[in-house]
Amino acid sequence: MKKIFLVFVLTLFSFTKVYAASGSGAATEYIVTMKKVELCEDSACATSYTVATKDMPVDIASATAGTDIGSYAPTTGLTLGKTYTHLRVTISRTFTATGTVTAGSTNCATDGGTDMAAAQMLDAGTGTATSSSMYLVNEGGYGPSDGTRDGAIDAADNDIDISYASPTYASSMVVSGDTAAMIYALTSPYTVGLKSPTIRVVFNTSKALGAEDTACVMWLNEPYCEITIE
Repeated sequence: MKKIFLVFVLTLFSFTKVYAASGSGAATEYIVTMKKVELCEDSACATSYTVATKDMPVDIASATAGTDIGSYAPTTGLTLGKTYTHLRVTISRTFTATGTVTAGSTNCATDGGTDMAAAQMLDAGTGTATSSSMYLVNEGGYGPSDGTRDGAIDAADNDIDISYASPTYASSMVVSGDTAAMIYALTSPYTVGLKSPTIRVVFNTSKALGAEDTACVMWLNEPYCEITIE
């Protein structure tokens, strides 16, 4: 039953408006720090059960991601017969990633830079991809020449716009302070029973990084993910 949490750690990333010569690429390393997991009885998570509250870094691009996430916390204590429809997960906004993105005719790569911040994307390079800190940046428009936030979304035609208003997989997302919290709808409601469920998880991090070719500014994308619990 512990594997129930795999899907929700694989869909935690930012959402961008495609700009000019931009592209998406695979992350061979994608470390996210889980901080809290809650099972919810409704879409707003007004009624929830806290499974665990603790920090745990997990590389979701790793072949051992399922095992690692499964060890986050036991799921004992769930009330028999209770039905959960959603899950809320809280994570750190600081990630560690490695990968390359082809943007136009340019191959941009994470370069180990330390310039990331709440209002600063990774100003990457074109060499060999190395492990880099990346930040889930604030909403707004970011300049392609330096990755710095210029102002609000759509404030400038040439900006790379970041918005969390319409995530692809989460039903809602709130980014504030040092954390981000997402609520996800289960593919079908899960009712707690005596027998552990059968869990099918499909995910893909082949487009987990984004980049724009002006100065190889890079950001975090949302990977594909799907889960079925029966």
